[in-house]
Amino acid sequence: MKIKLKQCKQCGEMFKPFNTLQPVCSAICSMEFNSEKEVNKRVKQMKVDSQSLIQLRNLARVSFQIYIRQRDKDLPCISCNKSDAKWDAGHYLKAEIYTKLIFNEDNVHKQCSYCNLQLAGNLIEYRKNLVKKIGINKVQELEDMADSSRSYKFAKDELITLAKNYKLKIKK
Repeated sequence: MKIKLKQCKQCGEMFKPFNTLQPVCSAICSMEFNSEKEVNKRVKQMKVDSQSLIQLRNLARVSFQIYIRQRDKDLPCISCNKSDAKWDAGHYLKAEIYTKLIFNEDNVHKQCSYCNLQLAGNLIEYRKNLVKKIGINKVQELEDMADSSRSYKFAKDELITLAKNYKLKIKK
């Protein structure tokens, strides 16, 4: 197998690598490249550490909602059964009220924007179809959880983990 010339990621010179994974041409470039890489990692971590809970919750929520729309992509709207519309990830028990249920997959399903926004969730039809989809027992469990989940505060680590997990689920 012939190894092609590569451009050094540090100095830009063309070189013949020993293997296909070698990113730089020499030991000097390697030290500089690795130190720069480490600095970039630290800067990235500092950015994550300095984010507020609201910013982290919004990041996690975006990933979660994309995952829900992908999970339910072949299904119609949970409330009105439309199959062609602009889609949201609609919560059965509202995320603004029941904060612990924001990321509960049984509580969130693909919903058309009209039902979600204009009809405030179209909850009567949502519940009927939710019972058909996940069963009455799970719906009752959600409703029982609702009272104890009104003012849950997520920790930064929880939100970071949720965002990462849903990004991975999206890729799969």
